[in-house]
Amino acid sequence: MEELLNSILFILSPMPLLLVTAGTIFGIVFGAIPGLTATLAVILLIPITYGMSPSLGICMLVGVYIGGVSGGLVSAILLGMPGTPASLVTGLDGFPMAKRGEGGRALGIGITSNLVGCILGGICLVTLAPSLARFATQFGALENAAVLIFGFTTVISLAGDSLLKGFIMLGFGLAVSTIGIDPINSTERNTLELAALANGVDSLPALIGLFVVSQALLEMDSRSEKFIIERTDGTKNRFMRLSEMRASIGNFIRSSVIGTAIGILPGIGGSLAGIVAYDQAKKTAKDPETYGKGNYQGVVASETSNNAAVAGALIPFLALGIPGDSVTAALMGGLQIHGLDPGPVLFLQHYQMISDVFVAYFFSSLVMFLFMMFCGTYLFPIILRVEKKYILPLVLIFSLIGCYNMNYTLSAVWVAIIFGIIGYFLKAFNYPSVPLVIGIILGPMFERQLRIAMIQTDGSILPFVTEAIPLTFLTIALASLLFALYKRRQTAKRTGSPAE
Repeated sequence: MEELLNSILFILSPMPLLLVTAGTIFGIVFGAIPGLTATLAVILLIPITYGMSPSLGICMLVGVYIGGVSGGLVSAILLGMPGTPASLVTGLDGFPMAKRGEGGRALGIGITSNLVGCILGGICLVTLAPSLARFATQFGALENAAVLIFGFTTVISLAGDSLLKGFIMLGFGLAVSTIGIDPINSTERNTLELAALANGVDSLPALIGLFVVSQALLEMDSRSEKFIIERTDGTKNRFMRLSEMRASIGNFIRSSVIGTAIGILPGIGGSLAGIVAYDQAKKTAKDPETYGKGNYQGVVASETSNNAAVAGALIPFLALGIPGDSVTAALMGGLQIHGLDPGPVLFLQHYQMISDVFVAYFFSSLVMFLFMMFCGTYLFPIILRVEKKYILPLVLIFSLIGCYNMNYTLSAVWVAIIFGIIGYFLKAFNYPSVPLVIGIILGPMFERQLRIAMIQTDGSILPFVTEAIPLTFLTIALASLLFALYKRRQTAKRTGSPAE
């Protein structure tokens, strides 16, 4: 209790208060701009923390992390272009809501869901960090491969009207992910002898191409429309109604649990958390056919889970010294420049600093909510009133600059442009882009984990069905797939359309 009181007094003192607030807002801005991620924001600010105390530096970076993940909903909802991979499925329902004049309402629902995900995930972070992190260490290559197989089954809910098209796009994404260096024997493959492909296809430029560049091309092609969104409800409906809050309780809890659990698994990441939470929300909904057409529960599921995944990723990072995602890997660098390593020793020798991080986490969540709700919901729709012939070139320029800044090479820019053209034609022929992105993002991780598992088992697949954890996830994956097929057939019967 004494440590908690000291931490509260520390965070509320002038300098920490200023830096954590500024870090959170800085992260929100980075997350809102397609191509600029929370990882990049953290990396940019790490040198600034060198002259600070370890507590002050890591608390500011945690604020950047929360802001960066939360800010991605802005462009996802108002432009149909996810600002970060974590907001990949937010735009599926958020953008249709904005197109029909409910942009302020969609933003408010997403921001509220961010806060709920942060709070529920933070409770797990504070109370269950050591025990949950120890459980996560039981996950080896076999278990992680099974988790990712389960993740792939969620394409059912993201495949639009055709299950077949969804699987085709997933297969295409997995094929693209095999380009580059073999993760096991380090030989080049599928590069067509092009030097630009030697390191493979980075997922972020591909995502920017498929969702930012392609959407910009589609909007430019719609010459009859002066604005991306013709009308908006402004800020009058930005607060969730009590009826919406009550209807979302189950979604809040389920999505927070999914986000925290997936965030704990090292290397899996928040993008999968949003996809799985969205999939489960759609499967349990009474009106699954409205998802993807502007159902606010889709925004709730995505934004609650991706913020809960932040807390989940911090659990193995702080308790065991295992980075849960790319941002916590950068945070590790922020600690190491102060001569500290996260893990059990940090808990024992520097528990006051851990307590400071916990308080900073909740304080930053509150700053995120207040800034986005009372400033962002006013500011972002106003910016959107700029004619699209002016705003779209700016979005494209910032996105392509973000791609270049990843490795300071033009190859990432070309990847974004090429996938932008691919995405344009996919949308023209009604093929879903999300399964393609899932394959590109998770493909390398899945291949690495699967091949390591096969090496460990001498090529036998039997451990997948004889070991408890892999069998559990594969069973859930199969049940999820069968349930999705059942729901699709029921919807087809009700609407009189063929089930694919």
